[in-house]
Amino acid sequence: MLRADHRAIVMAMKTVVHIAGLQELDVNLGLLSKAAARGVLRRVLLKAGQPIADAAKAIVHRDTGELADSITVSSRIRNTVGNAEYHSVMADGGTKEEAGAALRAARSAAPGKSFAEVQVGPAQARTKADAIKRIVEEFGSVNRAPHPYMRPAWEAKKHEALEVIKRELGGEIAKSIARMNKRAAKKAGK
Repeated sequence: MLRADHRAIVMAMKTVVHIAGLQELDVNLGLLSKAAARGVLRRVLLKAGQPIADAAKAIVHRDTGELADSITVSSRIRNTVGNAEYHSVMADGGTKEEAGAALRAARSAAPGKSFAEVQVGPAQARTKADAIKRIVEEFGSVNRAPHPYMRPAWEAKKHEALEVIKRELGGEIAKSIARMNKRAAKKAGK
């Protein structure tokens, strides 16, 4: 039961932000390969998430300092969509290529798929007790009042994060286009 509640709380903490109105940047982003465009977005989102992480570190209680030290901005997001399909194909005697195709098909069909994502918050806890402490700190429990650190950090810094995205995205796109053009010129010169 605790595990189900833990998942529900983690899902409640996820905030998805869609940015619209940056048409020129979107057109230029479209000039890049899919991998380069995703890299540009990840680099910008990592920079934009840092003020939120810094604010959360400043707010969180510092009993041992472990929770504050674990708050990061990361592009490594645990994706379990498609794992069951992969394992099912492998259990039925399929090849790794077939299993990989099943995994990719499941992921591409998944709703709410984002092109680039970053996670701002505590890194995954090493123990169940640490995971519970992180949740109780944010949301409280029957025995302890909540001391939110992620929600106030988000509310205080979300506009700053958006400004970082606006400021940095054009420059990152320009750098990637310049690299792409340099590689194309070098390839043409061979």
